[in-house]
Amino acid sequence: MSLDKLFDAAKPTMQAVRITQDHRIFVAEVAVPEAADDEILVRPCACGICGTDLHILHHGFPGTVYPVTPGHEFSGHVVAVGRAVKNVKEGDFVAVDPNVTCGTCRWCRAGRPNLCPALSPIGVGRPGAAAEYVTAPARNAFVVKESLGADVAALIEPLACVLHAIESAGDIRDRDVLVLGGGTMGQLLGIAAGHFGAGRVTIADPAADKRDIARRAGIADAVDPGELTEATFDVVFEAAGARRALEQGLRLVEKTGTFVQVGVHDAGALVGVEPFAIYERELRVIGSNSLADKFPAAVDVMTDIRDRAAVLIGETFPVWNFDDAVAAMARGRSVKTQLTFR
Repeated sequence: MSLDKLFDAAKPTMQAVRITQDHRIFVAEVAVPEAADDEILVRPCACGICGTDLHILHHGFPGTVYPVTPGHEFSGHVVAVGRAVKNVKEGDFVAVDPNVTCGTCRWCRAGRPNLCPALSPIGVGRPGAAAEYVTAPARNAFVVKESLGADVAALIEPLACVLHAIESAGDIRDRDVLVLGGGTMGQLLGIAAGHFGAGRVTIADPAADKRDIARRAGIADAVDPGELTEATFDVVFEAAGARRALEQGLRLVEKTGTFVQVGVHDAGALVGVEPFAIYERELRVIGSNSLADKFPAAVDVMTDIRDRAAVLIGETFPVWNFDDAVAAMARGRSVKTQLTFR
């Protein structure tokens, strides 16, 4: 469907949230984007806010093109398709992989599109879903059952990041796993680790509310980080994005164990690491960046863990109250803060 037919206007406009480099949030009237031949136009239904959005707002995030319309965790309905699109059609309900890449470089060909030099994520390098409409390459869109729920479908993106981290850790079956950080990524790591056969799964967060949510999501061993004094773990995921969590996590890895950094730290931040401990205990230290090629797998896994993942969805705000939503997320009373659309 063409934009002229969809909107019956020569130059249709829409409302979109914008963030400027000087930390301002406002709602602007902008042109409705037109889908290229290989793209789709999506009307968002739900959009999550994550730590990346806070970095974009407060500190800057590498690759951000300001002023930016945020929103990279989203689901919605396809309202128009480009002439070359075959995999989705108008009316489909989709979840969207936000990582827009070249598709041809060595990293894309190796199944590591998150490392593509031309990476330009939706909501970071190109306009995101905190708007009435958003475009995306059709190859990034995955049809999901609407019965999954728009809010849960918007969690597929962080789940894909989690699946990449778990794959990076190697075989976790029957291994003792610790997750540091009870945000969305940490909670989904705990849920997915159990789903893939980990032995003991422990999640640590200083916030009692988040520990309670973890238990409701089926992660029984939820503790304060201060309680982790003697225990060691075969696999440690640092999902807090905090210096103290990273340093503590490295101390808690069992000999020959694996430490996976999932949390996003400020660019340029430094932490104290004891190289001798890594050498002596033969530790594997791995970084896990974004979702790689795991979005299709996350669509399937989300069907299996839907009820547990739904527990993580907390406060919701109309999309035009983006500033209130960001403030609520920063207070950390709930796990996943989402934007809603009418």
